[in-house]
Amino acid sequence: MKYVKIQAPAKINIHLEVGGLRNDGFHELLSLFQGINLYDDMEVFLQGKEGDCLITGDFPCMTRDNLIYKAVKLFRAFSGDQRGLVFRVIKRIPSQAGLGGGSSDGAAALKALALLFDKFPGRKELYKMAETLGSDVPFFMGKSATALVRGRGEHVEEMTMPSSVKGIYGLLVMGEGPGISTKQAFARIDRFSPKSGTSGFTLCEGELRRAWQEDAPSLWPFFNSFMETLGNMHTGLETISDFLYTMGAGFVGLSGSGSALFGLFASEGDVFTARENLKKKGYPFVKSFQFIQEVPVASVV
Repeated sequence: MKYVKIQAPAKINIHLEVGGLRNDGFHELLSLFQGINLYDDMEVFLQGKEGDCLITGDFPCMTRDNLIYKAVKLFRAFSGDQRGLVFRVIKRIPSQAGLGGGSSDGAAALKALALLFDKFPGRKELYKMAETLGSDVPFFMGKSATALVRGRGEHVEEMTMPSSVKGIYGLLVMGEGPGISTKQAFARIDRFSPKSGTSGFTLCEGELRRAWQEDAPSLWPFFNSFMETLGNMHTGLETISDFLYTMGAGFVGLSGSGSALFGLFASEGDVFTARENLKKKGYPFVKSFQFIQEVPVASVV
């Protein structure tokens, strides 16, 4: 029986600045996305009764709230194909971490359905579905794993990875306790950020591009607006950040609205030492990673 396999990668935000509210209720964003080699594995089968959609995997949400399920609804509305579907997902990307796991799964589902269903949508139609699913989903529909992302996330400008960061080693860390709700994080931005209600950005696109292409991580001007507003509420973020710098990280950042932080190191040995020390401290999620250059594509088996 024909089925589709695909890997759904996580991403980190090297830079993320939150601007003012748009007329549609979303915030203006300026961000530098980078894919990493932490993946959810997905297999998709044409199986089961007409109209069925079975999703197996360690998901924290109800099926109706899963972006895979929502992707199926969009694709069925486009194609009219109601054949049963089974999604088998091995989840490795933690939820409420700011790593884009749900969005990546949604994009992977769209790519898989485009191969399984007979009525194939054009690239433009797929991207419209991706935009409907969520702000981060369009990034995962592209080829390059590095992109400048603007608007609410719908404007994705693919970028090349400079040679200066291809040998970078990274470490992801999540503290104890629940993850950070994106909705609550934006609410705190609205309440405390002086940028709320304005459209300008502190770091312009030209400087972002130049710094990414030319500077070493220790010289990057990049930051995350959520780190500035969430740091006082989640003291564990500051503690982890300080520790990563102490262990030799050249750059430390918060991914998305959290709660995962990442440190970038010049050597694999430094990452190993930092990882083992963080594990000894009892942190529940500590994972080394490297940057990837391309987002995986779906394949028929």
